Amino acid sequence: MNLFGVGPTEIFVILIVILVLFGPDKLPEIAKRIGGASREIRDNLDSMNEQMNSALQTSVDLENAQMLKPAAPPVVDSTAQPVESKPAETIAPPASPDSSSSPQT
Repeated sequence: MNLFGVGPTEIFVILIVILVLFGPDKLPEIAKRIGGASREIRDNLDSMNEQMNSALQTSVDLENAQMLKPAAPPVVDSTAQPVESKPAETIAPPASPDSSSSPQT
């Protein structure tokens, strides 16, 4: 079993050196710090992995949506009427005053 290219014998030697350098009193504190750092690194890597997967999934979804979108020509209604430039008159013009229809005094 090799962990990062380091075999079990090398790991044992490293642990003995740490024990000699720091002593048995500091060993639990050092192990706690190493464990916390490795947990933080793992959490950060997991978070980055989730963000990358989310971004890739969004990109794939957009590409699939564009591929599924039909390239249909615009719909033209053959019954459409051209717009008149002048609206039709809907109110009759006022009647011209006649001299016979006016009351005479």
